[in-house]
Amino acid sequence: MKYIKGNVRKILYENDNGYRVGLFKVKETNDENLTEYLNKTITFNGVFLPLSNDIIYTFYGRLINHSRYGLQYQVENYEINEIDDNEGIIMYLSSGLFKGIGPKIAKGIVDIFGMDTIEAIKRKDRKILTVSGMTLKKFDNLVVAISKSSKDEENILELTKIGLTTKESFLLLKKYSDNIKKILEENIYLLQNDIDFKKLDSIFLKTESEFDKRRVKALIKHLIKIICYETGDTIVSKEDLYVNINGFFNETLDVNDYNLYLQELEKENEIITINDDIALYYFYETENIIANKIKSLSSTKSHISDKTINGYIENYEEINNIKLNDDQKEAIKGSLKNNFYIITGGPGTGKTTIIKAVVDIYNTINECKEGDITLLAPTGRSAKRMMESIGKKASTIHKFLKWNGETETFQVNIYNPSMTKFVIIDEVSMVDIFLMKNLFDGLLNNIKLIFVGDANQLPSISPGNVLYDLLQIPEIKRTELTMIYRTKKDSYINDFASDIKNKITKEKYESYSDFSFIECDEIHIKQIIKEISLKAIEKGINKESFQVLAPMYKGENGIELLNKVMQSIFNPESIDKKEIIIRGVTYREGDKVIQLINDVDNNIYNGDIGIIETIITNTKTIMIVNYNGIKVKYDNKKFEEITHAFAISIHKSQGSEYENVIMVISKSFKRMLYNKLIYTGVTRAKKSLVIIGSKEYLNYGITRDYAENRKTLFTRLF
Repeated sequence: MKYIKGNVRKILYENDNGYRVGLFKVKETNDENLTEYLNKTITFNGVFLPLSNDIIYTFYGRLINHSRYGLQYQVENYEINEIDDNEGIIMYLSSGLFKGIGPKIAKGIVDIFGMDTIEAIKRKDRKILTVSGMTLKKFDNLVVAISKSSKDEENILELTKIGLTTKESFLLLKKYSDNIKKILEENIYLLQNDIDFKKLDSIFLKTESEFDKRRVKALIKHLIKIICYETGDTIVSKEDLYVNINGFFNETLDVNDYNLYLQELEKENEIITINDDIALYYFYETENIIANKIKSLSSTKSHISDKTINGYIENYEEINNIKLNDDQKEAIKGSLKNNFYIITGGPGTGKTTIIKAVVDIYNTINECKEGDITLLAPTGRSAKRMMESIGKKASTIHKFLKWNGETETFQVNIYNPSMTKFVIIDEVSMVDIFLMKNLFDGLLNNIKLIFVGDANQLPSISPGNVLYDLLQIPEIKRTELTMIYRTKKDSYINDFASDIKNKITKEKYESYSDFSFIECDEIHIKQIIKEISLKAIEKGINKESFQVLAPMYKGENGIELLNKVMQSIFNPESIDKKEIIIRGVTYREGDKVIQLINDVDNNIYNGDIGIIETIITNTKTIMIVNYNGIKVKYDNKKFEEITHAFAISIHKSQGSEYENVIMVISKSFKRMLYNKLIYTGVTRAKKSLVIIGSKEYLNYGITRDYAENRKTLFTRLF
């Protein structure tokens, strides 16, 4: 295992979770890439117990290129080198780790006990009190500190021996203190919210039975969570859960034991059963909190009269030289009169127009100051689009709630709510129950809240179906916008989206100024995409405004192969462009890439698309990606956060819009095709849409309701 040995020179940063960044002087290493650092300092980071400048440590890890701070040695595990002489013990005791103990007192203790000094302190040897400068208080503090330090080191060593990392061990020790040993002895699965379940399970099965009650109960909770995250449901059927759990045993689990464990878990408030369905209690609690908040908001109304609002609407129409239809006026009135309201509708129905009108009129009525009105969206791209359309500042929900990546908590929360008075959230269909609950936690109880979205789009990736569920509840006030406003006389995209929503198919798809359907067999799809792409380039259309969408990554016409085709056309190999190979894929300067996870620190989010601006290949490879002016640095560790985006999945496109879209619908995608998926893909296109593939399977997808209704508790809670 690669290591560096030496001593800590300075701590540059530390937090309460043991994460530390500092300077380390390297005295020895077995990593040839680090020989240049011998007798020099290197920046390190990792999770540690308190570190001393006077102790020799061995750090095990690797050199990384931090996105902000450059080259660092990332420590995965470490150990304290044994102190082998009296001078080392004196340096250790006087290192600053032990309050009140300086070099003089440390030397006095070592002069008496020599190499037995640490053991003498642990056994509270009273001779220590004879040392000049030693007081009873200093003595007691030293004994406690040495004992705690030794115990912590022993505990971490034991935890790493069973297969946990130093970081995992430190965090467990910090959270559970000395109780960690008891937890490991009695029920290691009590740590399943802290440590990966598979790791805990493998440790447990080394010594215990696969049918042990502790394991079965832990599996029940684990599988409910896994199933819900795979399906988007918030509940699972008792029967399905039993079938799934038997995949973890060599023999069948006794059904009576299964039912008994379910009863025990319900008594322990770990799960809740509703008829033949089961939910994790915290899933139920999350949905219940959202439902109660919405019920509370829905029960309160503004006292402003219809006549007054009508006057404001007429004035708004006159100032802005527009004419609103009856549904739009109803949406504005409902938004201003109710503390909770939903505006829903497909593309081209004027949702953005309504948001702008509501914001402007509310501002006029209430003479708002900065911060009173907040515009939110679930993704960076949708927030940016909202801001551009409405002309007001908008942000992601994560940014508004001040997500802290280190602690994985929101700084705006139930104890520190935002003082904003009016919140409008766009693209609500993408918001899962957990983010929604956190949002409610961060808002005042008397907040005015408007949900805007299209329930026919794909639901959130994580569990829940909040917008769709709310629209099934008659008591919830809402306006559905249905009138489509064409941008051009001969346009079809918005009408097509409406047809898909109503499951209307056609024997023949005509061509329009903004829409074409090209029927072809599987083997010719890529060639047709090439031809369309080359024509697009001739017309001056660039890669940023040209997007290919497909349902799947693998296969002859999957996203992975389509990206290779598109890269060769829009950003071919050139001696002027540096390139690197990552996971067998060539990335070069000028490539279009997509961010795969939220990176709040850099203000980029899952689904954001950027261009590789620079690739640096000297000591370590660095890639700089430009996301509409936000430049983010990637190193070996962060490369997994991006992938090519000439072609992306329809799921990843949600919340975004593109000038020109090609959507691939072929027979090989059959199992992935359903109404909401095709609707979402079609509604991503702003100016032009070309669908390539099979008319039969396009129509099949339009009429198929797969995954339309997620199983949730939400509607039962109203």
